Amino acid sequence: MIRLLVVEDSKTVQRALVAAFEADPEFKVIGTAETGEEAVEAARTLKPDLITMDINLPGMDGFDATRAIMSSCPVPIVIVTGKMNPKDSATLFRVMEAGALMVLSKPDPVGSPGYQASVDYLIHHLKLMAEIKVVRRIFPSGKTIPRTERPVPLPPVQPVKVVAIGASTGGPPLLRQILAELPERFPAAVLVVQHMAVGFTENFVHWLNRSSKLPVQLGTDGAQLIPGQVYVAPDHFHMEVTRSGRILLTDAAPEHGVRPSVSALFRSVAHCYGRQAMGVLLTGMGKDGALELKAIRGRGGITVAQDRESSMVFGMPGEAIEIDAAQHVLPPGGIIELLHRVTSKGASAVSS
Repeated sequence: MIRLLVVEDSKTVQRALVAAFEADPEFKVIGTAETGEEAVEAARTLKPDLITMDINLPGMDGFDATRAIMSSCPVPIVIVTGKMNPKDSATLFRVMEAGALMVLSKPDPVGSPGYQASVDYLIHHLKLMAEIKVVRRIFPSGKTIPRTERPVPLPPVQPVKVVAIGASTGGPPLLRQILAELPERFPAAVLVVQHMAVGFTENFVHWLNRSSKLPVQLGTDGAQLIPGQVYVAPDHFHMEVTRSGRILLTDAAPEHGVRPSVSALFRSVAHCYGRQAMGVLLTGMGKDGALELKAIRGRGGITVAQDRESSMVFGMPGEAIEIDAAQHVLPPGGIIELLHRVTSKGASAVSS
């Protein structure tokens, strides 16, 4: 039984969410809150197993409420919100930096054709998030304490033309940290698959651009890969690469239950770029990308998995390590240092 706290200021939406959750025998709604202050108090007194949190709340918003809960009585928190405009994306991803595990859309209106499917999708992911063990976060001066990392000795690495990065739960803040540390003249194209609720990927790109020295954009079918550009897989499509250095978007069947999948990207990168490729598998549930990371290694490319201690969820990188797919197992600082060592003899476009 998952004991759930629902934080939502609209009574109508709140009632609909509670009804949807309580229709599932694995959920028990033990409380509701309409403000951030109420959410913090309810988290402290009720000690739920999981919290669904709206962002736009009267008084203390979802960002501040999440920070307060994660610093005092940490609980898995999932943001459940409506569609957001790009101008709101900074707030959305600040909540994830504060410790929220995932962002999911509210269900379609009751009685609409897509209602049951949207409810099923939400409940499925909430059950997964309820299993994650979270830790207390400390926010001095409004910022998280940076993780202290021991210097990691790294060997020389060969130049690469393409860096492919896959991430899921816990990925957005980490990707932002990595991209912010890459130099403006980074000599490889960077391709990113981040598992994310449909409708938020464009906002994610907008948010990354606020801190990245490299331009970040959604991948488009047929686009030529350019060194120093970051391409994020769009909703509904697998993002692959071709031997001619272009992006290929396909609507092939989901892999590991997701589309875009890390597996599709890594597989094409291994096939088309071999030893001129680098694959990086970050925090996330499941095993998307693990086997294909090994394919990159088998073709002579550089492969990296995030270490257990720094991963919010050690599923994807753990699977890669288990099958010996990762040459390097590193914390974020080590990953950034390795990326700085990647050099390429610069062409204006990336081709094999």
